[in-house]
Amino acid sequence: MRFSEIVNSAQEALKGSRLRTALTMLGIIIGISSVILISSIGQGAVAYITDEFSSFGTNFFQITSGRGFLAALGGTSNPLTKKDADAIGEESGIDNIESVTAFTFTSGQVAVDDVENTYLIYGMTSESQVILKPDLVYGEFFSQIHDDGVHSVVVIGQDVAKDLFGEDTNPVGESIRIDNSKYRIIGVTKSGGGLSGSQFNNAVNMPLETMTTKITGDDAIQEMDISVYDESQLNQTMDDVEVFLRDRRNLDEDQESDFTLQSQAETLERIQKITGLLTAMVAGISGISLIVGGVGVMNIMLVTVTERTKEIGLLKAIGAKDKDILSQFLIESMTLSVVGGIIGILIGVTGAFIVAQIANIPFVVSITTVVLAVAVSSLVGIIFGLYPARRAAKLNPIDALRHE
Repeated sequence: MRFSEIVNSAQEALKGSRLRTALTMLGIIIGISSVILISSIGQGAVAYITDEFSSFGTNFFQITSGRGFLAALGGTSNPLTKKDADAIGEESGIDNIESVTAFTFTSGQVAVDDVENTYLIYGMTSESQVILKPDLVYGEFFSQIHDDGVHSVVVIGQDVAKDLFGEDTNPVGESIRIDNSKYRIIGVTKSGGGLSGSQFNNAVNMPLETMTTKITGDDAIQEMDISVYDESQLNQTMDDVEVFLRDRRNLDEDQESDFTLQSQAETLERIQKITGLLTAMVAGISGISLIVGGVGVMNIMLVTVTERTKEIGLLKAIGAKDKDILSQFLIESMTLSVVGGIIGILIGVTGAFIVAQIANIPFVVSITTVVLAVAVSSLVGIIFGLYPARRAAKLNPIDALRHE
């Protein structure tokens, strides 16, 4: 038989049972679309996180109290203080340090007249704007004046302003109550990126000295951020700061540091690695449905061989060779898998685009993933179609013709 005749015969066989063909392809479609959808969402999430971190730059590092789990909670018996941050900036003598800012936070009730809500309250120095780059909607941010002494002023996020004062209202000059003390609003901020949104969209920010004096009652801080002039010397600067802090905190050589240093680049790399591993794991689990789809293809092809036994015998009786029968059934199974794979790709890409628009993340589809999906769907057709095709090819023509 000529190859064109084999292809035409395979196509006619598939068209003859459209519902069965569609149901057989369903497993392949679900598997391929799931893998592409999840991979695209994962890559989009990584791109989003990378963009957000890049908006702050990678020329700074954080220092938090404690080690390991304690560092994550900011809890330790010997916490960092504002004096530690001041000492690094003023006494360390490290030339590459551009700015040092300290942070602490808590939650509290914030009220205006009869309106009261709970918000995160951050204490920070004026130099925080060098690293976090808040966008001002109204008013001004803290200045050096607010770092010295206790000033009852706050900068609130735009969501807080909306909650307490209403839509499109400029609350600069108005007052809010926190713990029965009044604070004058000097600015309203918004975040240029999602990662700092908690600080600059829906939180209340006040000068650190005010926070430690009137709210927390001590000078402990959860974190300090240090930016550098020369990013290529970041690791050396981190080492120098660690040595200075250890000396300042009277730690012996055999004692572990009671604080943790981590650069923005290290944080970004760790998040990208975790996100990538989770994406690969979930995509791999979704890929299991491809095996299920392949088993479905094999089962249907085996049923098809049984139903068409007499047809196979007739083809052999008029001269068809084993390889012709093998080719026909392989083409049928590959057609099911490849067409299902193409439909799955279209569904997966469309779904990824819709999710990207809803979640406001970059729409990313890897060409490698698409090519791999087509290759996998083709392999599924070959691997799971080979046994039924070989079984059809090995049928004895006499027995096949006698089959009822």
